[in-house]
Amino acid sequence: MVRLNGTTAVSVKGRASAVAATSTPPTMRISNVSEQGLAHLSTQLEVQVEFIMMATKVMFMARILVREQNSLTISLPTSLISIERRKNARFTSTDELTAYLDFSKWRPSGDDQTTQPHYPHQIEVASYLAVADLSFGGLCAVSRFPSSSMLLKRGIIDDGAKLILPLQEPLPVAVEIRWIKRIKESVKVGDDNEIRQLRSYRFGIEFVTPSDQVRLRIRQFIQQLSQAGAI
Repeated sequence: MVRLNGTTAVSVKGRASAVAATSTPPTMRISNVSEQGLAHLSTQLEVQVEFIMMATKVMFMARILVREQNSLTISLPTSLISIERRKNARFTSTDELTAYLDFSKWRPSGDDQTTQPHYPHQIEVASYLAVADLSFGGLCAVSRFPSSSMLLKRGIIDDGAKLILPLQEPLPVAVEIRWIKRIKESVKVGDDNEIRQLRSYRFGIEFVTPSDQVRLRIRQFIQQLSQAGAI
């Protein structure tokens, strides 16, 4: 990611494709930069560069030395702004990139007034719980309806759950519910900004010995989330 001195939320995505460590000055080539990204950086000499990896984020300031079609050549830094390390760093889902968890141990009943509204032909997806955030180690699932929290209790292990990622076939996963929280929040609704209380139920989920395929799919989804909003 490349940003204008780190002062804007707009970031430009690219890929480090070559490093000339022995040149004067040492340089790095960033390729796969979009035309919109090049235009966004057209008037800037100094930029903030961020390398976002699975559990590490490295940031440094650099100067743009050369602008070419779909690529930039920047100077290598003499020092770093920061290195952030987290075990199983969590990444937040977005409206455009939404994932779901489907428990096999819970299915909403058609006459249950405490479950999300659905038509009979939607029963297969009525049990989906939206994923608020996820990591390699687990995820946080959320629902605004209490029916799921009445059956899904802390300590339950579900060997037949499924993780549904965007544009992917459902992935079989074994999960354990580590914690459950009931949250009440105040939101403004309507043209008159009426304050209403909304309640949600959050489930802390841990993956139980995830397979290599599950880890690969999660890695791909995290890469999509980390680049969400970039041009």
